[in-house]
Amino acid sequence: MNNTTKQDPGITESFIPLPSSFVYPVATCYILIVAVAVIGNIMVCSAILINKNLRKMPTNVFIFSLASSDLLTATLSVPFDIEGLFLGWVWNHGEAMCKAWITVYLITVPTSILTLLAVSVDRYKSLSDPLNRYRRLGFMTHKRGIVINLMIWLYSILFALLPIMGWRTSHNFVLDNACLFPFPPVYHVLSSSLNFILPLIIACGIHLKIYRLVCKQLKNFDSSQRAENNDREPSERERKVYLKNIRAFKTTSMFVGAFFLCWVPYSSVSIVAVLCESCTATIPPEARVVLLMIGYLNSALNPFLFAFRSKRFKAVYPNVFGSPRRLARLA
Repeated sequence: MNNTTKQDPGITESFIPLPSSFVYPVATCYILIVAVAVIGNIMVCSAILINKNLRKMPTNVFIFSLASSDLLTATLSVPFDIEGLFLGWVWNHGEAMCKAWITVYLITVPTSILTLLAVSVDRYKSLSDPLNRYRRLGFMTHKRGIVINLMIWLYSILFALLPIMGWRTSHNFVLDNACLFPFPPVYHVLSSSLNFILPLIIACGIHLKIYRLVCKQLKNFDSSQRAENNDREPSERERKVYLKNIRAFKTTSMFVGAFFLCWVPYSSVSIVAVLCESCTATIPPEARVVLLMIGYLNSALNPFLFAFRSKRFKAVYPNVFGSPRRLARLA
């Protein structure tokens, strides 16, 4: 297996600079993604930290975790990819920084998808209980949400540190002025399977079950009947709770859908690179760069999919960042 760059794990033929006619437009897109992701996710994290009501909501614990992961990606991972575009992926920052760069990349993507999986489970539990007993029984409390997120981060960090602790094919992370991914194929396969493919499949399966549940219960509500008891019409409170959960489900679905559309193309190419090294010669390096950029785009989209659509968040932003006009300029 050839040594590989961080830019495209497992599929590097040589470190040949890309043409400037390609580099400058793509770099501009990268910079816009970084700017939007940094501003948007800082606004999300700040609103949750400052506002007590937002901070107490269990769902916002997961939103804060997701925003933190996206912020790390935008500030610690993407800038080096932008530099690599201009330098032909020549690495000038030493081995320690190379290890840190790779580790951040290996932490943030699993953290995002596992957080989305946890939110999907939370949505399913809420929607499968129109009376909201799930919330009142304290299954998903604020403290439990924090514990789940800490476990997700701890798992992602430990898995990302395995190569640093010795599970790699080469002692050096920097060779011939290139920052490498010196991981064995088994690590690549396990990382892709456990930290991307399996959680994404489970999340999609949960959302399919939620969709069927929503269709069934909406039919019951439209006919003024309850699934559990056809002798009584649902109360106004039950309707409001259920419709609130429906809106939350739609938001979570957009999160999962955006993650799927942004990261599946690049991840598919990476998996093919590990399993069939000779196949990667047919994939232009420009295509691989663009696919990675689309993956990073997810970090800029997430604030708009939830926090900028939420009435609670929008009510907090003017108090945190100033007038609505100033807020619009920041966004």
